[in-house]
Amino acid sequence: MIRVLGAMMKKEHAMTVRENVHQLVDKLPEDRLEDVLDYLADLKESDEAINAATAAAIEEGLEDIRHGRTISLEEYRRTRGL
Repeated sequence: MIRVLGAMMKKEHAMTVRENVHQLVDKLPEDRLEDVLDYLADLKESDEAINAATAAAIEEGLEDIRHGRTISLEEYRRTRGL
């Protein structure tokens, strides 16, 4: 009987995943919240279908990669003054 009551109490106090996420977000420093927001937005968008224009742009980029029409990250940064 005591074991059953103990298990029931644990179930009642167990946090849901959503509650755990909220708790973790509440403990984050302010300067990390924008990162979390971006990540969550990306997760939400990943479930949505892409439109034809986006699909075409992705295919164009893949074609560029296949044909070696790329630059290094260092070159990209240099050309943009980063």
